[in-house]
Amino acid sequence: MNDFIYNLLLTGEQGLTLFGTLRFRFTDPLTAVPDGGVPSLLAAHQQLGVVTAVLLPLDGSIAIPLLTGFGRVPLQGFLIATAAGPITTILGSTDNARPAFVQFNQISGNQIAGGVQWRPADPAELVFSLLGTQLRLPI
Repeated sequence: MNDFIYNLLLTGEQGLTLFGTLRFRFTDPLTAVPDGGVPSLLAAHQQLGVVTAVLLPLDGSIAIPLLTGFGRVPLQGFLIATAAGPITTILGSTDNARPAFVQFNQISGNQIAGGVQWRPADPAELVFSLLGTQLRLPI
């Protein structure tokens, strides 16, 4: 399984704290990326004084039971990475009835930090800060 799964702690502007789960995977099997991964891909295009970045497409979902019910909100987006590692990940909802926007950065090997924007109705909007810890699945 190539899914990255994170347990989330979300904190709202008014102090509301929620729990959730974020799951995503690379949609492209990365056939263009050599065995050395993204650093090897970027090394081939390295120029003096120029930083090269790649966009890697992602599919995923987010589940926040008090917002999404028992279902998951499908997400699509991309990861921006350089030879030094990932810069940021941006995901948006593909379900018009449950619009969500997620952006996060990697802060360690298994932790992420960022934010979630949830917009259930036109005038209403909830903004949450996001902390996540990667769930390690047994092999």
